[in-house]
Amino acid sequence: MTKMNPNAAGKTLVQGERVALRLWSGEVPGTHKEMHTSPYETVGYVLQGRAEVEVNSERHTVGVGDTYLIPQGAMHTYHFLETFSAVEAISQPEEGSGE
Repeated sequence: MTKMNPNAAGKTLVQGERVALRLWSGEVPGTHKEMHTSPYETVGYVLQGRAEVEVNSERHTVGVGDTYLIPQGAMHTYHFLETFSAVEAISQPEEGSGE
């Protein structure tokens, strides 16, 4: 069993009305994020290391230069295989959308 990731919050780099860009850096190998859903879509680009991104029970290994997509509302988690850094863009739900 892996440990929960102690660096659980990314740093927001810039945020607009409907999109935000954030940086996850120095994620610790052998840890993971809690399985969860998000009310927005996420696209990511790996800057450093490797991780397994699990989306709706399907695992995909990503490394430097790879991209990933997490659909809005999908159950997902990250399992860090190496020290990991990525940038992610997230779409904010529109006001009044019920999200």
